Amino acid sequence: MKKLVRNFLIAHVVIILLIVLYFKELTLLSYINASFIVGGVLTFLGLVSFVFSTGFFDVFTVSMRKVVTSKRRMEDVMAMRRPSEIFSGNVSPMLGSGALILVIMGIGLLIFYI
Repeated sequence: MKKLVRNFLIAHVVIILLIVLYFKELTLLSYINASFIVGGVLTFLGLVSFVFSTGFFDVFTVSMRKVVTSKRRMEDVMAMRRPSEIFSGNVSPMLGSGALILVIMGIGLLIFYI
């Protein structure tokens, strides 16, 4: 829960900086646009990390390493880490904060069009 709140606050600081530096005006529309960008990036990175951490690409990666390398370097290939071992962290705070930002963006969009 602490990581979710921390990521959410950091993302909102990035949103405010994006509004000030890129959009140059503090309106509801600029908040919606900036929060869509930040929330979308967070959600996309969280989903990509989740897919890699589940081991979905492990078989493909190991088989491609076997095909591309020579037989005398096969021991080195088998000693390499799999992608699921690299992305072994908890991705739920990133996914949660990205989804929460997108929900707030949707509420702002409803307010904008009502």
